[in-house]
Amino acid sequence: MGEPDGAVGIRRLEPGEWAVFREVRLRALRDAPTAFGQTIEQALARNAQDWRDVLRARAQFAATARTETVGTVGVTTDAASAHLVSMWVAPRARGQGVSDLLIDAALGWAVERGCVTVRLELTEGNTAAEKLYRRHGFVPTGRRGPVEPGYPRMEFEMHRLL
Repeated sequence: MGEPDGAVGIRRLEPGEWAVFREVRLRALRDAPTAFGQTIEQALARNAQDWRDVLRARAQFAATARTETVGTVGVTTDAASAHLVSMWVAPRARGQGVSDLLIDAALGWAVERGCVTVRLELTEGNTAAEKLYRRHGFVPTGRRGPVEPGYPRMEFEMHRLL
């Protein structure tokens, strides 16, 4: 297990940083092609404006060690609820607390917006991620379904109060 190069910083990506988001999203899809509700082909088909629009529609946080983006997580809100999406940490940075920093940033952002609960969906069998989320107070809701309609991969929902 490698360590990130230096201290890890967390920042919210702005629409002008769409290329950073695109790069980390493509790395995530190459690393874990079945963990997300998007294929690499779909991501590659997006243009710069599409990437900017995503960054305008949600808060997307990036974890950076020196000059390399080593992780990301997104969070959206509707009414008093937040939704955690697109969590990924580079393999060489796993086990170093990067995911904890990303979750803390996303939860802090949700609290600032007055959210009282946060939810996420997790692909079944991803026990490492489930342990991470449980450590942060998330519990299964009992909701379960396919990652995408017609897909055999299943996911389940977890949530926590803020």
